[in-house]
Amino acid sequence: MNYGRILLPLGLLVLAGCQKNSLGEGSETMEAASACVGTVSKSTSDELTIVGESAADAGSAVSYSLNQAGHCINSQNVTWKAAGSNRLRTSATGATSVFKLAGSYVVTAQEKTSSSDAQVASITTTVVNQELEVAGPQAGFVYNPLRFELIVPSSIQVQAVAWDFGDGSAVATSSAVEHAFNKEGTYQMKITVTHADGKVSNLTHRVNVLMYMDGAACVEQLAISGASEAKVNIATAMHVFIPQCLVDKVGAIRWSFGDGGTAANQSVTHAYAAEGSYHVTATLYLGSSQEPWVTLNHDIRVIKDLVIDPEPEVPVDPMACTEQGAIRESQGEISSEEVACGLNGKKTVSYRERIKEECKLVVEKLTWVEVSRNKEVTNEGECLGQSCQLPDGSLLPDGGSKVMYSTSTPVNSCSDVSETRTCSNGVLSGSVSHTQIICHEGCGSFGSHGTVKVGVVTGEVKVPLQCSFGEEGFFDLYTEISDQTCTDGSIVSSNTRQGTMKEAGKCPVYKYVPTEEFTVCTADCGGKQNRIFICVDDKGTKVDNVRCADQVMPVEERLCDANPEAVRSQTSTTTLEEANSSSVCPANQIGVIVKTREVVTTKTFACIDHSVQLESEVAVPGAWVEEKYCRDYVARRCSQDSLSNTEAKGRYDWMVKCQDELPVIKEFLTNFADVKVSVGGKKVGLGSAGQELYATFMDRAYNPERPWIAPKKANAPCTMPSTAYVATVCVSSCATPEQQILAEDVVSKKLKYMSFIDTFTQQTAYVGTMQSADALNKNSVVKTKVDQWVSELVDGDHEILIFKMKSGRELRVTKNHPILDKDGSMKVAEEFKVGEALVQSGGTLDPIVSIDEINYFGKVYNVFVQSNAPHKNVVLINGYLNGSAFFQNAGAKEMNRTIFRNNMTRGVFGK
Repeated sequence: MNYGRILLPLGLLVLAGCQKNSLGEGSETMEAASACVGTVSKSTSDELTIVGESAADAGSAVSYSLNQAGHCINSQNVTWKAAGSNRLRTSATGATSVFKLAGSYVVTAQEKTSSSDAQVASITTTVVNQELEVAGPQAGFVYNPLRFELIVPSSIQVQAVAWDFGDGSAVATSSAVEHAFNKEGTYQMKITVTHADGKVSNLTHRVNVLMYMDGAACVEQLAISGASEAKVNIATAMHVFIPQCLVDKVGAIRWSFGDGGTAANQSVTHAYAAEGSYHVTATLYLGSSQEPWVTLNHDIRVIKDLVIDPEPEVPVDPMACTEQGAIRESQGEISSEEVACGLNGKKTVSYRERIKEECKLVVEKLTWVEVSRNKEVTNEGECLGQSCQLPDGSLLPDGGSKVMYSTSTPVNSCSDVSETRTCSNGVLSGSVSHTQIICHEGCGSFGSHGTVKVGVVTGEVKVPLQCSFGEEGFFDLYTEISDQTCTDGSIVSSNTRQGTMKEAGKCPVYKYVPTEEFTVCTADCGGKQNRIFICVDDKGTKVDNVRCADQVMPVEERLCDANPEAVRSQTSTTTLEEANSSSVCPANQIGVIVKTREVVTTKTFACIDHSVQLESEVAVPGAWVEEKYCRDYVARRCSQDSLSNTEAKGRYDWMVKCQDELPVIKEFLTNFADVKVSVGGKKVGLGSAGQELYATFMDRAYNPERPWIAPKKANAPCTMPSTAYVATVCVSSCATPEQQILAEDVVSKKLKYMSFIDTFTQQTAYVGTMQSADALNKNSVVKTKVDQWVSELVDGDHEILIFKMKSGRELRVTKNHPILDKDGSMKVAEEFKVGEALVQSGGTLDPIVSIDEINYFGKVYNVFVQSNAPHKNVVLINGYLNGSAFFQNAGAKEMNRTIFRNNMTRGVFGK
């Protein structure tokens, strides 16, 4: 629920008492005549009162009427005013105002009469928009209860109100409160409002509590009338309402608008240049006193987009009158002006005007006509800004400073007798003894300004001597004397002349002296040079040697090095140091592991004892690097070192003979004496009679390494490079790496065509071969276990035959590769001719349309299976029936024999 003064359509009606003085004319005020019901004249004891609303929402109409309880004032003799309001309309029964902006407005009704005691009734209406406001007096006497209430806009719901009066007293109530202060002073009240939604608002209200003063009972009605909202750069009007009992007591008003602006009239206007909240004060002074009496407060919110929609006043003629010859007097509000005073000073003089008017007929209309106007000074401010008159008659403005002196001719510096004197409102600060405007600096011990001395020694005079070699700068020395005068701190000399001799001069004497410099050295290392001598005078100053011509120049020689760094040099040599490795190749590999390091030897030569000698020799070994030359011990086709069985046997015998002289061979024969290699399903070893297995060598001195062809006969000399080692053992092979062979996929475990390079890399376990010797007509292929995939040790040059078939397929093999012929025999590739046919899977013959020979650099591949049966050594390459490595080794005797009994005709595998 709401508390305090809640603004409803029917606002609280308040009766306001009569005041004994008129509200002075002010900015933004409006007035109109209000008719009075009835014609009964009032007695002098009756008070004029206003019935109206003391609180309202912004934009609502507020109605006012005079007290009509049997004592009525003639409507033609009432003037309504509302300082700062938008519009005041009058009627026969009273007045209505629409306050568009929030604020606190004092509405007055003044009796129009020729009597000097015309009554003025007033009422204060607090207008709110969206903000809470505190209504109540800003001034009161000690012990006198003052009434305060909270004005709540109709849009706000209030739950609780707490009052803190600033004097140690507090109360919690939602209604209006009364409080008496027991000590004079200025109190800052704090009002805490709790909204229905829990929000808390904090308000303040300042009260001036005064000691009681006779004839000032109406002090509680002092107020600033005007809006609490304003628009940027639009002037807003404010007015200090002075009630009847204080009109003759208040002599001056000083405004401060919160943005640096000031004013001194009772009614003022002011425009703010920027948005914000500004605290306005109006300070009142009693009579001619310069001490503040009461300060009234008024807060203004300046808004950029505030909507101001002014309405014009209803035209009313305030000068109309009804009784020709009637006289009326009125007293104006406080005004101020600046007047000159003292010496260039100014003071603010506040005054009221007393105006006397007579009702006269003007152009057939009765009108009040001014017949006299007198100014009554209410307060005369202090004379400020006065200048000071200096001893020379010049003026020093207020706030200005001037350096003045106690004497115009001090012996020493003028600063010693100076003082800065400042003009402060006509009063010159500082010592009265400092009256001199101009000062002449003194010359210290010489004397003050104007002192004169004659025959003062001021310097020396040099008379040149005549020397043997025409030397200059040698003199007889005399004194110099002058007459001197102190002028403004400087000693000025005049009548300068030569005095007595001080010192006789003499010409110089010369001789040779050694220097630290020598002639140019004759060699960078081990040269000679002479010390340089120069001729000097008796002061040690170098002169031309001609002046020592009567003397013999000394000679001094020494050994030297002109540029020892020029002969400094370095030489570096790098040697490769090799050490035996304790590591050996793994058990399933052969080769060698060596440790090597580089040793850099640096010799430095320098100039030592005037000759080039060895200065230092430093050998810096690098880190040991272990290099492995190990390969799997597998049979390979070694086209770079291809041997016959006889040559292979000769190489083995050579190795056995030389093993004691060649440690690498001995190590190999010892570690691999019992090794066996499967060749065509048969296990053979090194040196086996009639077998093809033999060792081959590589030389690691090259990068990349190269084959080293070892001797093939036992009687060859036992010599070999130190960097050669046994790399592997060799057999033969024949297919290029991209050729497709039918083999088992490692994932699906099914036969499919795969490249030789893939099967070799993955070491595929099975290949597809013929099931039996008579299976050609059954189209049957089985998995046969691989014994060994073979390739070459290094890339080499090969002669490759490219078979192009009628079907569009190709087959690329070496010349000695075994291929199944149409008659069932196995032939080497180079025996086939164009027009013949190769056998496809299923027995289909595919005629040869061309055979091209190319040179191929790389490795070739083949396979051994774990069987010596001819049909088990028939594999499928690119879809054609080919022979395994078996037919090039153990099965070579099967070449060119018909190994399949059935005729090789188209469709034979399909039967």
